[in-house]
Amino acid sequence: MPSQESFNVEVKDIMGLMKNSIDQGMSTSKILEDLNLPAELLDNPSTLIDMDDCWRIIIANQNSIHEESHLMSSRPLKRGTTRLIFSNLYHCSNLLEGLQTLADTYNIVHGGNYNFVHKRGNTLSYFVDDSDFHYFVKPNIFAIEFALIKIHCALCFITGQALKLVRMSTKREVEPKHKHHLNLFNTKILYKQTQYELVYESDQAELPFNATSNIDIAGNIYAHYLSIVQHRQTDLYNHAFIQKVIHKIKQGSVAQGTRNQEAVASTIGMSVATLRRHLSEQNTNFRQLLDKVNCELAVNDLHEQILPADVAERLGYSDVRSFKRAFKRWYGVSPAAYVKSHQLLT
Repeated sequence: MPSQESFNVEVKDIMGLMKNSIDQGMSTSKILEDLNLPAELLDNPSTLIDMDDCWRIIIANQNSIHEESHLMSSRPLKRGTTRLIFSNLYHCSNLLEGLQTLADTYNIVHGGNYNFVHKRGNTLSYFVDDSDFHYFVKPNIFAIEFALIKIHCALCFITGQALKLVRMSTKREVEPKHKHHLNLFNTKILYKQTQYELVYESDQAELPFNATSNIDIAGNIYAHYLSIVQHRQTDLYNHAFIQKVIHKIKQGSVAQGTRNQEAVASTIGMSVATLRRHLSEQNTNFRQLLDKVNCELAVNDLHEQILPADVAERLGYSDVRSFKRAFKRWYGVSPAAYVKSHQLLT
């Protein structure tokens, strides 16, 4: 079960990534409809979108235009290029060799020297320098940041390790004020840099790669992103105050109005503002904890042979469609598919 820790992306970053696709006829409204996301989700440039939804939108855009650079490169990347690039890692023995292979393969695909690997002293670095890249449109910083997230997730997946970063560098001018996507790296972020960089501890260079040709590395990148997020949340949910709030949410009732933020704060004996402050100190909020509880209770209810529509009502969703969207985000399948696969109902 994926963790509910959230990393956010601003709409303006996503729209910048897809601008050329939109200019050439890609329909964002169609993508949102197909993904069961709100029609107005991309209207406000400053709106924050959960990284999970952002990831789905990006993939849907690539599928829509059958191209993986979002039409930003003058050298188009046909759908399947990422799978081809990561398939070269099957032949690598360790992390250092894997990083160098990725850099070499990306350079071949892009037709230039834009990716580099350096091992110096206690650090092992993967650089991306796009200053002379053949962009068809204005460069998009988020595009490179997202590519580095995918690389990091893939490397963690292949090594079976939560790889330790010393720092990450980006050309982004300022640190976003929200809990942004780069927080996933769980390391120091350097802004206003001349290039992008992932800097690992060098003692990880010889970590063996555990990948065989029957493993779809590219296809597992998103799944391992979820795994990384889940791993990061382990300590959070062991925190005494967080456990107390979760317990109060589970005790609450939608019908009796005792499951919302105001009611939970009252039962704990504090104001809503104080509750928010305590949760913020632990890098979470009430919505995320409520989502985690719903994630667990939903499956419990299905095991009790409660119909999805009734589960949605018990958990406080406005309609069963909203509940189904949430359930698919948690488990990757619809409630009906989950029920069928677990033979819960006859």
